[in-house]
Amino acid sequence: MDLILGSIVSLLSAGLLASAPTSTNYTLKSYDFGNGGGTSSSTNYQVNGLAGSQGGGDTINSTNNTVVGGLQATQNTNVPQAPTLVNPANNYNRLRLTLNTSGNPSDTRYLIAISPDAFVSTTSYVQTDNAIGTNLSIANYQTYAAWGGASGFLILGLEPATTYTVKVKAIQGKFSESGFSPTASAATVQTSITFSVATSATSIPPFNIGFSGLAPGVVQAADEDALLGLSSNALNGGSIYVQGQNNGLTSLLASYTITSATANLASALSGYGAQVISVSQTSGGPLAAVAPFNGAVDNVGILSNSPSPFTTTSGPISNASSTLRLKAKTESTVPSANDYSDTLTFIAAMDF
Repeated sequence: MDLILGSIVSLLSAGLLASAPTSTNYTLKSYDFGNGGGTSSSTNYQVNGLAGSQGGGDTINSTNNTVVGGLQATQNTNVPQAPTLVNPANNYNRLRLTLNTSGNPSDTRYLIAISPDAFVSTTSYVQTDNAIGTNLSIANYQTYAAWGGASGFLILGLEPATTYTVKVKAIQGKFSESGFSPTASAATVQTSITFSVATSATSIPPFNIGFSGLAPGVVQAADEDALLGLSSNALNGGSIYVQGQNNGLTSLLASYTITSATANLASALSGYGAQVISVSQTSGGPLAAVAPFNGAVDNVGILSNSPSPFTTTSGPISNASSTLRLKAKTESTVPSANDYSDTLTFIAAMDF
């Protein structure tokens, strides 16, 4: 009996030594390569195994790449390469981003982080409306197609004259989320508007536009035209307005005003107004004359003491020009005087 028990004890000791080092609270297990792999599943759980090693493996790092061994690394989505971030239209509040799928399947979803300080202290995320915000949820992850595919998409609501940095991470199906990609950067530009006023006679103020004579019953064009120049990167365009001080041509000496009105001066007894006779631009726009200043022949728009738009553009525009012509007509009952005058104010207002 003693010999038999001794044999049993020896066998148990051998079994313990072959198993692993132990302590009161821990057992350190060691498995050789070649244990196989596969998937075990039940109603609620699935366990995936990797042939060769249970615990993963070494991590290999270089300047640009990280390679992680083991089962977890084989189930991560590919880390996206750096996206492309550009400002091709010199925009002040938007940039175009195109993702790099880096070989991930089409149902892979991507999260886009963005920062105005290269992620030093500020991180926002592109939302489903393409604007940026601090909200982070599964809704922020969208497919390559949803993010515009090969054409990319515009990130909206950015600040002017700011450099933005972006980075992207991916997640797909049952696999794990990747790390963030390398970054890409681009800058918005400053908002801008250039507006000029001149006449066909001079580009140096003060600007005087005169009528050489106003014979009763004759429609008379002014001796000079007003020339307006405009350039702006306002995405929603804008308008040029004109405002008259006197609501007509007023004489202090005669205490009389030739009233301004929207009218066909050819058939009116008297009147005073303006019409746009030409518009042009180098690019963008286009600049267009608007009613009631877009009439032909002797049809004019009113020059009142409230600003009225006479040209407009629906988008950014470069080197636009418009020519505004003044016309007037008197009748025999209008008292004679040499001080009939009006003061015109031109205003450019853009919608950024």
